[in-house]
Amino acid sequence: MLNLANELLKEINVLTYVGIGSGRTISSFIDALSSLKVNKKIKFIPSSLQILLKLQENGFEIDSFPTLKQIELYIDSVDQLELTTHHMIKGGGGALLKEKILMYNAKRTLIILQENKLTKKLGTNYPIPVEISPLSKPFVSDFLMTIGGYPSIRRDSREFPVYTENGNIILDVKFDKIDDALVLEQKIKLQPGVIEVGLFTRKPTCIYVIKDNSFERLT
Repeated sequence: MLNLANELLKEINVLTYVGIGSGRTISSFIDALSSLKVNKKIKFIPSSLQILLKLQENGFEIDSFPTLKQIELYIDSVDQLELTTHHMIKGGGGALLKEKILMYNAKRTLIILQENKLTKKLGTNYPIPVEISPLSKPFVSDFLMTIGGYPSIRRDSREFPVYTENGNIILDVKFDKIDDALVLEQKIKLQPGVIEVGLFTRKPTCIYVIKDNSFERLT
């Protein structure tokens, strides 16, 4: 990860506003970045409380959603990335709403992922997270089943429902197959009670795949 952080440092250091995703890969990237000479003028916009605290612990400047001006670059990881389309599944950590807001409003998007996150077919052995209002659970669950989904509420180790930072719950939805991720994303998003869908169909600008102690750029 340090090699990749060093590779990207020159690009990052000329920016002012950089959005940051969530998860273990991004946490490791922040640790690596903190060991390098990062421009102190850069303001990072975190997608979750976890990453906000991580950035603060490493001495980075933070900006927030209400005050940000323009996101020049968004850096994130994924749960799955389809090789042919570069469509993605995200939301395993529960921060999909803020992650999508940042990604879709950034000028450029840079994705960092482990090699085992690549897939030939999106949704293979991995559910789509759907953030919903708790009130809408029975209605959204019924709807998802009518379009071929198998929804289950996300629970913690005590079997309590997991709540997002926005006060919502998450349904993890399995599909036998996903023919068109964009169509499915739009169909689910239109259902009343759905806050956000963990299908990310906006293609990233750059993709870096971590392989042991090295990395490979796909795009």
